[in-house]
Amino acid sequence: MRELQMSFITSPSTKRWMQILTIIEREQVFKVGILSERLAISQRTLVKDLRLIKEHFGECIELVSGNSGFHFEERNRVLFKEKKEQLLNQEVLFEIIGNIFYGEVVDLNELAYRYNYAETTLRRFIARVQPALKEYGLSLSFTPVTLVGDEASIRKFFFDFYYVGEPTPYTIRPPEGLHHVILKGLSDKLGKYEVGTGLTISAFYSLLYITIVRAQKEHYVSIPDWAKELVYQENDFKLLEILKEVIFKEYGVSLPKEELAWLHYMIICTRTINQYDREKTFLARFNFWPEVKPIVKAYFADAEFKGWDQSLLEDYLTSFLVSRKLNEVICPSLNKRQAEEVASIKTYHRESYYKNKPFLEKYKEELAFATEFMEDIAISFTTVSDLLRDYYQPKKNILFLIEGDSMVVQMIRLQAIRLFANKYQVIFLSLHELTEERLKADQKVLIVTNYRPYILDYGLTDDYILLSSIPTKKDWERVICRLYPQTKECPL
Repeated sequence: MRELQMSFITSPSTKRWMQILTIIEREQVFKVGILSERLAISQRTLVKDLRLIKEHFGECIELVSGNSGFHFEERNRVLFKEKKEQLLNQEVLFEIIGNIFYGEVVDLNELAYRYNYAETTLRRFIARVQPALKEYGLSLSFTPVTLVGDEASIRKFFFDFYYVGEPTPYTIRPPEGLHHVILKGLSDKLGKYEVGTGLTISAFYSLLYITIVRAQKEHYVSIPDWAKELVYQENDFKLLEILKEVIFKEYGVSLPKEELAWLHYMIICTRTINQYDREKTFLARFNFWPEVKPIVKAYFADAEFKGWDQSLLEDYLTSFLVSRKLNEVICPSLNKRQAEEVASIKTYHRESYYKNKPFLEKYKEELAFATEFMEDIAISFTTVSDLLRDYYQPKKNILFLIEGDSMVVQMIRLQAIRLFANKYQVIFLSLHELTEERLKADQKVLIVTNYRPYILDYGLTDDYILLSSIPTKKDWERVICRLYPQTKECPL
């Protein structure tokens, strides 16, 4: 379960179970002593929780102890998810947040009466979630109990809580018919975008539904005039204006033009790494920060990127930073990332993150991002820059000098292509190509052979790997470790 959602759980035992499940789902093998220390609970409490978890989930999971510790596995994922959701059936704050979403707000004393809680207890529950809300620039008031803060931040919170978060019994989803309504209203116009987006289908519908409900309750966003006028001229925006008529006809909600502008920015500020023409169009129309491009140029001036298509890389990364600037213009909290993403990047992209964060800090005055979200931007920057590295890394050559039975040679060729052709140019030299000059002149990354005489005949030094005549799994692992020295990049 997401940390944001976890902060709204009032039952200590349920929260503890969710924390346990979050860890063991991810790691699968664990030791009681180590896990109890991580959760700051006694081993006795943890063992009791594990026994009760096993009873609750029954045959849909496997939770057994062995020599290496406990082993966890999902046997029936659908049933497991259902039973996991059931744990939250009596969580009062989840229901209250849903009521706030729909504009059904009342005072604290009425909520206490409705849910049969003492006012002091409900006040204590609400106090516990204030730190999580503060990260969005929000708070919960008491008279009435509702979210207080910038409307765009409130919508960001709802989006993270319901769409980004895990499903719960209280999760609010767009109505099933919304997709059909959109397809019917825009059937001949969908896909004909100029600026485009990286937003997923469900994310779009979640944002649209949040917009509809909040506007229906007269909770409106505010966008700077220049930003509104800018999108009003966009051809892609005209699709949203058609959508306005469809929404009014189907749901009786008239979306103000400024609401559509907000929705448009939410769409276009989610950029891609594989739609180059649209990224260039986005930059041509929305890059009002000329200081960004020189910063990106400095980033790709690193020797690591020699021989890469730097113009392409610069455009993609500039597009990303411009999207963060637009987010900040509309509402700085739109740049907030979830705790799980932050932890994941710091763990699995540690080297990149600790290179990127000081780089961004060096240019913090030029970039002028809100201080409280610089960490989040560094996380997103690391995600995008590493994706660009993986996606656009120039293919280097691996030369295979393979000898043996023809069927064995063909088998080795197929294995090599399956393992490495995605990122490397896998070359099997023909007889007339096999010369010392070719081997030394080629822009290779590695020579792989199963024929020892070639090492001596061609004076190979440390840029080769000698395989068994019929390569073993261990042989392929040696090649992989040479090509992918960082564990996170290993394809196996």
